Amino acid sequence: MDNLNKLILHNAAHIATRLDPSDEKILQHLFEQCTDYAIMTDGHPPLPSAAAEEFLALPEGKTIEDKFIFGLFTPDDNLIGMLESIRHYPDNKSWWIGLMMLAPEHRTKGLGSQFYQAYESWVAQQQAQYVFLAVLEENQLGFAFWQKQGFEVIRIAPPQQFGNKLHQRYVLRREVANTVSL
Repeated sequence: MDNLNKLILHNAAHIATRLDPSDEKILQHLFEQCTDYAIMTDGHPPLPSAAAEEFLALPEGKTIEDKFIFGLFTPDDNLIGMLESIRHYPDNKSWWIGLMMLAPEHRTKGLGSQFYQAYESWVAQQQAQYVFLAVLEENQLGFAFWQKQGFEVIRIAPPQQFGNKLHQRYVLRREVANTVSL
């Protein structure tokens, strides 16, 4: 098994594999399915360049080799979710989740939790000690989801412009479980 490119979900019917820029078209389709999130975040539907930009967006000091985007696929190979993360950010012991999305018809069925748990097991194998992320204050469903996963608020970030909207964000952190699945 290529453990840099696959996440192992408890639900064997779904698979999560690493995406690359050749997957731009299917990722763009997922962004368009998740228009509700784009409108909440940016105040408008996803741009036609959203997927292409996702593959290139990096925090200062990081390179494309530090970026990992995993796609969650149904048994019939349809992309229904994605999780984007950056290794060794904000420090060398941590990974940062920049975005996790599920197509609307697949939400609230436990898949998001399974997807995250598979990711956490994977980052544990990469020697991560913490996972960080930020949730928009407006995204109360997302905030509740991440709290259910065991994340805790460590600070509130200053307001930042996203598209047409200004957002305050909760920065959350979770210590990575020590159990590594074999």
